[in-house]
Amino acid sequence: MPGGDYRIFVGAFPTGDLAERIQHLRQRHDPVTARSTVPHVTLAGTYWRTGPATPENEAQTIACLRAIQDQIAPFDLLLGGVSSFEPDVIYLEVDPTPGLLAARNVLLQALGPDKHRHFVPHLTLAMHLDRRETRALLAQLQQSEYHSERWSVHMDHLWLVQRGPGDPAWRYIHRIDLVSPVDDAALHRR
Repeated sequence: MPGGDYRIFVGAFPTGDLAERIQHLRQRHDPVTARSTVPHVTLAGTYWRTGPATPENEAQTIACLRAIQDQIAPFDLLLGGVSSFEPDVIYLEVDPTPGLLAARNVLLQALGPDKHRHFVPHLTLAMHLDRRETRALLAQLQQSEYHSERWSVHMDHLWLVQRGPGDPAWRYIHRIDLVSPVDDAALHRR
C-alpha cells in the first residue's frame, strides 16, 4: 500500500433527503464508489497509517479529536454546481465558507498536514469512469438540478472514518460533536 497499511479521514457526512438522492445518483453511475462510502466532504485526510485497521490503533487520534472538538463550531455545507477533476472525477461543488475552512484549519492543526496542496472542498459523485463516460455524465449533470440548484446542509458533527485494504467500505470509528461557542454576554444577562 502506498504510504501505509490503512487510511483515515475526517469528513462531513450530510444526512436526510438530499444525501439519499445523491447516494441514489452515485449508485446509478458509479456503484463501486457508492458502496465504499456514503456522500461526504473530506475535511482532513486522507492519512495513511501502519498496522491493523482497528479503532484501537486510532486511540491517539480519537483523543486528539476529543481535545479539540469544542474548537470547531457547527457550520453549513453549501452545495451546488457540478464540476470535475480531470480526467475521471465528477463532483458536487462545496463553497469554501469561513465555517468549513475554520473547521478544516483546526483539524489540520491537530492532525497535521494532509494530501491537499490546494484544498477544493467537494462531494464526489462519480470517479474511475473512462474519459468518454466522464464527459457524457458531466454534460448530463450540468443540465440537472445538481448544477442549477443550491442546498445548505447544517453540520453539527463530523466523523473520523477508517478503511483497511480488505475492507469493502469506509467505517465510522469516532463521532466529533461540534459545539456552538458560548456567548459570554448572553450568560451574564441572565
